[in-house]
Amino acid sequence: MPGPLEGLRVIDFGQFLAGPFGPMLLGDLGADVIKVEPTRGDGMRASVVGSFMGCQRGKRDIAIDLKQPDGLRIALDLVAGADMVHHNMTLGTADRLGIGYEQCRAVRPDILYCNTFMYGAAGPLAHMGGLDPLGQAASGIEWEQGPVAAGNPPMWHRYGHGDVAAAMPSVTALLIALHHREQTGEGQFMWTSIFHGSMLYTADSWLDPDGRPSPRPTLDREQLGLGALYRLYETQDGWLQLAAVEEEHWSALCRAIEADHLLDDDRFTTPAGRRTHRDDLTALLAARFMDDLAVNWRRSLRRAGVPVEISADTWDGETILFDEDLVRLGLVAEYHHPLLGRVRQFGNLISFSDTPGRQERAAPLLGQHTREILSELGYEEPAVSDLAARGIVSWPADDYPFPV
Repeated sequence: MPGPLEGLRVIDFGQFLAGPFGPMLLGDLGADVIKVEPTRGDGMRASVVGSFMGCQRGKRDIAIDLKQPDGLRIALDLVAGADMVHHNMTLGTADRLGIGYEQCRAVRPDILYCNTFMYGAAGPLAHMGGLDPLGQAASGIEWEQGPVAAGNPPMWHRYGHGDVAAAMPSVTALLIALHHREQTGEGQFMWTSIFHGSMLYTADSWLDPDGRPSPRPTLDREQLGLGALYRLYETQDGWLQLAAVEEEHWSALCRAIEADHLLDDDRFTTPAGRRTHRDDLTALLAARFMDDLAVNWRRSLRRAGVPVEISADTWDGETILFDEDLVRLGLVAEYHHPLLGRVRQFGNLISFSDTPGRQERAAPLLGQHTREILSELGYEEPAVSDLAARGIVSWPADDYPFPV
C-alpha cells in the first residue's frame, strides 16, 4: 500500500549515516528517494556495511561523477523534478560541486533543501566537518556516561547517537517546510547538525545564575544505573533492567522478590534514605537477583506491577524479527538483497491506519538504478552507454566490488 508521502521525490546527496538516515525515513513513509552516489561509492559501503544497510533501504541509486559537467547536468535535472534535497556536506562543499541551495533553487525555485552539518551553518566551527563521536564528546555525553566523576574514563557510544539525532529533526524540518510551501508556494533552506543533535541527550542539564551545573542523577561506577531501583542487575543467566521509579514500586518489589524485611529496614523506608544508602541497597538486591533466572524475575515482578525488562543479550531477538504478523503489519521490514539474500530489520517507526506503506526495497547496489533513472530523464541509447564509457555514470558490473 502507498505511504503517506507517496508522490514526493527526494534527492539524497548524503554519505555515511547523518546524511542518508533522514531520507531513508522519508522513503519509509512513501517518498521516492533517489540516492545520488559518487562513482567510487559512498564512503561507508566498504567500511561499515551494517550501518550502510541501516540508512539506505528503500532508495533508488544512481552513480554520477558530479565533477564532470555532464554529471552535474544530470544531478540538476534530477533536482528540477524533485521536491526535496538532503545531504551532509561541509559548509561550501555543495556550492563548489554546483549543487548548493542557490544552484538547486535556480532549477527548482520552490525546492526544500536541508544540509546536516557537524557544528552548524554559523559560528567559528561552521566550516569544520566531523563524525558522530565528536558530537558525543563536545556535548558531554561521553563524559557523563563514563562516569568520569566516579573515577572512570569517558565512554564512547558505539551507535551513532548524534547522527540519528541530527537526522530526525531534518525530517521534521522538511515536512514543516513542505506544509509552508503548500500554503505559500515558497521553498527554503534549512539545516541541522550532529553537535546540536547530540545536545538533545543532555537536555536536562543547565547552569544557574552563578554558573553552577544543575543537579542530575549520576551513574554508578559500574555504569549499570542511576540508583539501586533504576539499574541493571545480573541474574543466573543474564541481565535484568529494573525501573522501580514510583513509591508503590518499592513495596511491590520487596514482596515480589521475597525480601519483605527490607521494608522495615530504617535505611530504606524513605526515598531519601534509599538514595543515601544506595550502595547498601544495591548490594542486597544484586545478591538476591543472582538466585534465579532473568525470565523468572521478569514474570514475578511484572505480575507485581514492577516495571522490568530482560536485557537484549538475554532474550532471543529472533522472537521479534521472525514474527510473521509483525512483518505483515510492517513493523518488521523484509526484502531480498541481491548479494545478501533475505534481509529483515526494523520496520515502520510510525504506523498509519490508511496509508501504512511498506519497506520492500533493499539498500541499493552502487548505481543499481542508473539506467532506469536516466531513462526517466529522457536519456536513450547510445547516449547512456557513452556517459558510462566516459566515467560520468556507472552501474553494477558482474564482479560487483563493493560489500553491499
